[in-house]
Amino acid sequence: MEKKVGISIGALQRIYGDEKALELTAKMGADSADFTLEFDDRNDYRNKDSVYALGEDAIIEYYGKLKEKADSLGIIIGQTHGKMPGFRNIKEEDDALVENTRLDLIATKALGSPVCVIHNATSIFLGANPDRDLMQKLSLAMFSRMLPFAKEQNVKIATETFGDAVRFNSVDFFGDIDEFMTAYNNVKALGELGNYFTACADTGHSNKAMRYGNPTPADVIRRIGSEVTVLHLNDNDTFTDQHKIPKTGTIDFDDVFSALDEIGYSGIYNMECNLNHFGKNFQYEEAEFAVKVMKNILKERYGN
Repeated sequence: MEKKVGISIGALQRIYGDEKALELTAKMGADSADFTLEFDDRNDYRNKDSVYALGEDAIIEYYGKLKEKADSLGIIIGQTHGKMPGFRNIKEEDDALVENTRLDLIATKALGSPVCVIHNATSIFLGANPDRDLMQKLSLAMFSRMLPFAKEQNVKIATETFGDAVRFNSVDFFGDIDEFMTAYNNVKALGELGNYFTACADTGHSNKAMRYGNPTPADVIRRIGSEVTVLHLNDNDTFTDQHKIPKTGTIDFDDVFSALDEIGYSGIYNMECNLNHFGKNFQYEEAEFAVKVMKNILKERYGN
């Protein structure tokens, strides 16, 4: 089966708008777009100028038209990316995150995407050594409140592997693979709701977590196993979240692909790259090159 290549297009959406970003995705030869919904100005019901403030029908209409556009271009929207913060143990903000995520999931369905990637609670907001019980409680509460909306829309929520909390020079709480797996299994144990929960492997995040005794990105994938159904493939130097094109940093991507083979991965080979390394006027060219790199990797490895 031919393997599909995806690219995260948030930077292109920001500069060119959603429709033009999809056109550029098709032009560069990608099979799939990872479509961002995380923009606070465009996707927050509290902002009167946001489509999210206009209600569900407006959201369905807007993103439904974008799906039609993607269909006409011959690309799919393989995944979306929801809001970034995770629960912060601030009731007003956490409640708003749940509501915005509900709307993200409506948009995800309208786009024809099967999954929305959502960050968990993080040490970035809760400190270098947050209370373990609090963090696990926040994680379970957050996804417990969001997953009924995923079920309602018949889409999945993917929790993303984490790395370090750079401002504290420590591992992010859920960058610890043991804590990640505990949180993941707690959510999966929520009966039927657990069927709407899955995992996104971010290779760059896992590479940074290695500095604190965690496994390699490939071994993180092996640890999570077949629960990994979406990817954020990117590279770095282990110290900063560079989101470089695969094979331009320190990650052993041959081992990453071996791990994906071992777990029976059959999804999209989606890259989440920082497209600003050479300036905002060169974002399309960098994305295009990333797609060419991934297609070549897959061709050499699998005869794709």
